[in-house]
Amino acid sequence: MDLPLGIVFGLLAMLGYGLSTAVAQVPLKSTEILRVVFFRGIFSSSMLFLGVLLFWGECVFSPVYVLLALAISFVGYAGLISFYKALKVGDIGVVTPIANSSVVFTVLLSVLFFAESLGPVQVFSIGLIVCGIVLISVDFGDLRNSSVFDKSSGVVYALITCLLWGCAFFLFKIPVTLLGPILSSFVIETGNMIYSGIGLKFSGKGFGFPSGKNMKYIFFVALFGALGTLAFNYGVGATDVSIVAALTFANPLVAAVYARVVYKEKLGGLRYFAMGLILLGIVLISYF
Repeated sequence: MDLPLGIVFGLLAMLGYGLSTAVAQVPLKSTEILRVVFFRGIFSSSMLFLGVLLFWGECVFSPVYVLLALAISFVGYAGLISFYKALKVGDIGVVTPIANSSVVFTVLLSVLFFAESLGPVQVFSIGLIVCGIVLISVDFGDLRNSSVFDKSSGVVYALITCLLWGCAFFLFKIPVTLLGPILSSFVIETGNMIYSGIGLKFSGKGFGFPSGKNMKYIFFVALFGALGTLAFNYGVGATDVSIVAALTFANPLVAAVYARVVYKEKLGGLRYFAMGLILLGIVLISYF
């Protein structure tokens, strides 16, 4: 049985964003956040610009929708910055499950404003994926050791990320319907570069190049991030946002597998169970 095109692109978006998040851990340890996002934007927008040139026939240029895409890009960019801020001040096992739960808002907004209709099996599948996202990300040791209700826990920033990403990924469909997936992706990634560049300028931190090692990792962060954005936009052009978003936000599965293979991290029984929930949800949402 062939997978629907929207499902295929949703899985590719999951793969792209998952690998981008996993690889980003290295440069973020020693490089300022805005600088990582800025150089990531340079690489990703350059790659997508080549795609625009090669597939211009698939693009429809509209100044109004380009400006709209840039505005939506700012929402996603603000969510990214707040997520990194949450990781900086809080525990990953506390903030990551909250941030990744943004898929719930994306699905709800898509049902309300795009009149998307979900059947019982699809709702159940999305529920499995959301539960899996939370369980694969959470570390109960972090929860026990953190003052969850203290502002220093990072929960506030994680909640902001959850809301911003939930809105941004819901809104991406609007420019995609006119500009097309490739041009929309290029504008969105260019927006990340512009906003982080403005942030660097006004913060006085300068545009110094990261080290050679970090630049190499940033290149791959950009490559996989561009793949995720492009695949997501192609996906929402082919099927419901709620379905593509559920698959896309299952990317902690990819990050967990990457950590197991590359960093030799032990996952534990709970995380393997969470991976099973996500995989079951993916199978059900793909074939029913």
